[in-house]
Amino acid sequence: MKDITKHAIKVCIIDDHSVVRMGLKYMLSYIDDVVCVGEASGGEGAASFVRGCGADITLLDVRMPGVDGIAALDEILADNPDAKVIMLSTSDAEEDIFRAVTMGAKGYLLKESDPNRLLEAIRTVSAGGTCLPEELRRVYDARAAERGLTSRESEILRYIAKGYSNEEIADMVHLSLNTVKTHVKSILANLNVSDRAEAVAEGIHRGIIA
Repeated sequence: MKDITKHAIKVCIIDDHSVVRMGLKYMLSYIDDVVCVGEASGGEGAASFVRGCGADITLLDVRMPGVDGIAALDEILADNPDAKVIMLSTSDAEEDIFRAVTMGAKGYLLKESDPNRLLEAIRTVSAGGTCLPEELRRVYDARAAERGLTSRESEILRYIAKGYSNEEIADMVHLSLNTVKTHVKSILANLNVSDRAEAVAEGIHRGIIA
């Protein structure tokens, strides 16, 4: 076992594939300034798992059965908005990347990435930065540039128009408050407006709100 210093970056892994977890742990075991402090095979109970590990960085798979990575990310950030999560996935789907980054993931890497890129991402995010490779940044920017609303965002905008608060909307649509806030932020950005009143006015103008 390597000698772990108190300054090592503590990483935990959430991935449903045992071979992936084993490979990541093996790689990290040879890195002096990074240590794996825990692993989980699924997203259920992600927040309590991350908190219990005392991890500085969470490596989180996107596509998992049951509670997927996006739902797990929501739970982790609802528990600790300052949590540093790097999505590590085989999926380069536009919506997966957009949702994860918009929700607050600090990084998004494909599993096929070079190990050195992952280590660089871990160190960058640990230091307070973000990591989104250029090829994935282009995917994110293309989705953000559409300036349209998803069906969920349209639903939330209609509730905003009726005067409901974020807390009330969260209860009605069965989402966490953190997720609703993320949706509201996305609505404002996609409609190119600065506040809720302008969003409602633009929604009426575009026919999103009757």
